[in-house]
Formats: sequence, C-alpha cells, structure tokens
Amino acid sequence: MPRRKNRRKLGGRMPAGTPANQKKPGWLTWGRWLFFASGWVAAMFIGVLELPAKIVSFSENYAPAKETTLNAAVDYQKYVGRFSSDPNSWVGRNLVSDGTHSLDEGGIQLDIEYLGHGEYRGEIRSAYMAKHALAPWSMVMIDGKVGLAGTFQGVVWDIVNGSRASYALFQLSSEDKSNGSLRLTPTSANNIFPGEVVLWPTDFEMSGGERGQRFDDLLHEVVARPSKNENAKKVER
Repeated sequence: MPRRKNRRKLGGRMPAGTPANQKKPGWLTWGRWLFFASGWVAAMFIGVLELPAKIVSFSENYAPAKETTLNAAVDYQKYVGRFSSDPNSWVGRNLVSDGTHSLDEGGIQLDIEYLGHGEYRGEIRSAYMAKHALAPWSMVMIDGKVGLAGTFQGVVWDIVNGSRASYALFQLSSEDKSNGSLRLTPTSANNIFPGEVVLWPTDFEMSGGERGQRFDDLLHEVVARPSKNENAKKVER
C-alpha cells in the first residue's frame, strides 16, 4: 500500500505536548509601571524637600563664584595700589633700597583699594588742582567701578558745605601689562587733570596734600580786607 505522507496543514493545531504562548497577567504589567512610577515620584519628592537648601546654597555661593569668574576675566587687582605720574617712582626701578619709602613727586598720585563687586574707593593728589582749582586741599576722594569691558570709570569728589560735590570724571585703562602702568583719561571738563597721563605703580609714599593756591590767595585777601567795624570807626572820625 502507498505510504501516506505526514504533512502539517497550515492553520492546523499544534501537536500535542507543544507549550502554547500564554498572555502575561494584567496585574504584572501594571505592577511594573507602578514600580517605575513610584521611583520617579520618590525622586521628585526628595528633590522638593532639598530645594530650600539648594536655593540657600546657590545664593551663598553665587556672589563668590561670580566675583572669581569676573576677576579672572577682568583682573580687578590691576587697579589696586599706589600709582604716580612720575615714571622715576616706578616700583621696578627700586632695585636697590635701604628700606625707606621716598616721597612721591608726581603731579598725579592715586591710592586705590578694592571693595568687591567691581567697586573701588581711594584718594587722589593733584598738583594741578592745587594751582588751578578753588579747593582747600590738593588731595581729595575718588570712587570707581569696573564693568565687563574692564575699564575703570572714576569720579573725583569731596564734601563741600556738608554735601558731596563731584569735581571730575575720568577713566583708567591698562597702558602696559608688563610693567603694570595705567592710562588716565579725563572724561569731563575739570580743574583736576591737565590732560591724559600715564600712571606707574609705585611704593613711594603719597605726598601730603597742600592748600590750593587760589584758595590761599582768596584767604589772604579776606584777611587783609578791613572789617566793617573798622570802616565805621574811620567814618566817625
């Protein structure tokens, strides 16, 4: 008899003993989703709890970090110290010294300190002001601020009749980085600066401010002027 071929028909049943693909239970799928979701919820909850501490830490560290970053870019310290318009007082020339600080003879002398956050204060001595300005002294105050451009914007001021009076505006910029010199440029009409001048870093002592010549002349004129009482006595005679 002819042999019958054992053929499997398409769409037929699986042979006995073959495992069928079973569908995963729904609760197992949901359980996995809940497990992952609970992890995200826990992380968010912890993050919310830590948020106040992070805000405080950020506020405390922001200013120092900003100061350090800007100082690296701008170099605030290049405007700090004593500067003179006398090149002979340049600190680089003082190679041999007996330890004494010579007196600065420069017509413009600056003494600047850094306050932080790009702001400065200091003193300026101007021989030109002593001769050309109606001011009691040739040494007055300065304020300054350095922006992102790295230029020092300064103001010369003093207290007059109990209030602040501004005498001049000026800029400082780097002249030669190798020797630390600065260029001072007046930016307003004034009787403080004769014009642009190069300033040299120095360790010479800042000379004491003297009285302005015009102020002295006016004072002598007032003292020499006869008083009203004396004039009245002369009339009576």
